[in-house]
Amino acid sequence: MATLASSPPTSPSWPKRRPRAWALRCERYCCAAASCFPLAFVYGLTTWAVYVEVSIGFKEHRSAWIGMDTPEDGLDGCLGRIPSTLLGLLLYGCLNASYTVAVFTDPGSPLTTRRGNGRHEYSALPVTEYPEFTSYTVSSSGGSRYCKKCQCPKPDRAHHCSTCKRCVLKMDHHCPWLATCVGMYNYKAFLLFLIYTSLFCWVCFAVSAVWTWTEILNDTRYMDTYLPVNVVLLAILGGIIGLVLTGFTAWHISLAVRGVTTIECLEKTRYVSPLRKALDRQHFEHGAGNGHATDPNNESLAHRLQGYGNQILEAHANAIPGVTRAEEGEERLSPAPYTPDQGPNLENQNHLTPAQQALTRSYAEMERQREHERYQDWINDQDSEKMPSAFDHGWRRNLAHLFGDQPLLWPLPICTTTGDGWRWEPSPRFLEARERVRISREQEASNEQQYHRDLYSRNMDNSHAWG
Repeated sequence: MATLASSPPTSPSWPKRRPRAWALRCERYCCAAASCFPLAFVYGLTTWAVYVEVSIGFKEHRSAWIGMDTPEDGLDGCLGRIPSTLLGLLLYGCLNASYTVAVFTDPGSPLTTRRGNGRHEYSALPVTEYPEFTSYTVSSSGGSRYCKKCQCPKPDRAHHCSTCKRCVLKMDHHCPWLATCVGMYNYKAFLLFLIYTSLFCWVCFAVSAVWTWTEILNDTRYMDTYLPVNVVLLAILGGIIGLVLTGFTAWHISLAVRGVTTIECLEKTRYVSPLRKALDRQHFEHGAGNGHATDPNNESLAHRLQGYGNQILEAHANAIPGVTRAEEGEERLSPAPYTPDQGPNLENQNHLTPAQQALTRSYAEMERQREHERYQDWINDQDSEKMPSAFDHGWRRNLAHLFGDQPLLWPLPICTTTGDGWRWEPSPRFLEARERVRISREQEASNEQQYHRDLYSRNMDNSHAWG
C-alpha cells in the first residue's frame, strides 16, 4: 500500500501535442501564403501588361497615338507616343492604387467598435456599450439580428463572413482576388479598381490589336525578339478580361446607383413587420416596449418579485442557452405578470411564459395560436417581398453616400463614404409602402376581430334561446 501511495500520479504527455501545434502553425502559414497569391498575380499581370503597352509606344508605327512614325523622329517621335503611353501608365497607377487601398483597408465590423471601447481580458462579460441604432430588418425567424459566432448584434446590411470569421458592416461580398471582404469602408476603392482595370484592359487591347493588325498587313518579320508574342498575348488577354470585367463593373455600378449590395440583390431581405415598431438598441438589450409599464406608487409584491427575478436572469446572462436565457440569436421579452383582470385575451397571453400559458390555455387554444403565428410569419414574408428597398434614396443620394460630398475626390481611392454602418435612414418610398401595408393589415385584423365578436354573440344568443 505504501508503494502504491508513494508513486506519483501520471502527468499528461505534452510531447504528443507538439505535432498538432506544429501542424496548426504550418496550416496558418500556408493560408497566409495562399492569401498573398491573388495580390502577387494582380500586381504581376498588370505590370507585365503596362510593360508591353509602353514598349509598343517606342516601336515604329504609322499611327501617331500608338508609336513613332519613324525611328529618326527624335523629339517629335517622343511626342507622338505620349497618348497611348501616358494613358496606360496613368490607368496602371490608378488601378494599382485602388487595389492596394481596397485590400489593406478594413471594411468595418461591429467588433471593431466593441474593441475600440476598451474591451479587456474579461471578454465573456458585457463590459462595453454598442452604439444606439434602429434596425428595419430582422432575421429569418423574425427576431433581432444577432450573430452567434461573433456574439454581437448585427445592424442593418451587416453579415457574417465565414472566410474572414467575423461580421462585416454593409457587406457586399467576399472577394477572393482581394483576399478580404468588400464592405462599408473599402467598397469605393473596389469599385474604382474595377473601373480603372476595365479601362486599362481596353486600352491595352486597342494598342496591341492595332499594332498587331498593322504588322500583319505589312508582312513584317520578327526573328530576334519576343515582342510580337507578348503583344499578341496582350491583345487576347486584354480583350477577354476586358469583356468579362466590363460586365462585372457595369453590374456593380448599377448596384451603387440603386443603393443595394450584392447580398441584398441576390438574397431576400426580411423587414420588420409593419405592425411592429422598429427595433431599437434599448429594446434589443433590455426588452423594453412590451406595453406593461408599472406605476411605482402602486407597485405590488408580484412586480417586485418579477424585478428580482429579472435581475437574477441578467446576472446569469452567460448561463447555458435555453435554461435561464434564450438561445443565441433569439430575444425573449421579460415575462409579464399575469393578472386576473386580463382574462383570456390572446394579446395579453402572448407575454406569458410557456408554463403560464400551459396553465391558462388549453392545447387547442395553443395550437390555434401557433397556426396564427405561422400565418402571420407567412404574411410578413409576403409583405417583405412587396416592399421596395429600404435604403434606396435615389441615384444622386446613393452615389453621394458612396463617393462622398466632394466630387473632386470621387476618382481618388480615398474613403469618403458617409455613415458609420450602424445607423441607416429609411427611404421615403419604403416608409410609404410600409404605412400602406400597416393600414391594410390593421383593417384585416379589425375585420377578423369583428367577425369573432359577431360569432360569439350569435353563439351566446343561441345558448340563451335553448336555455
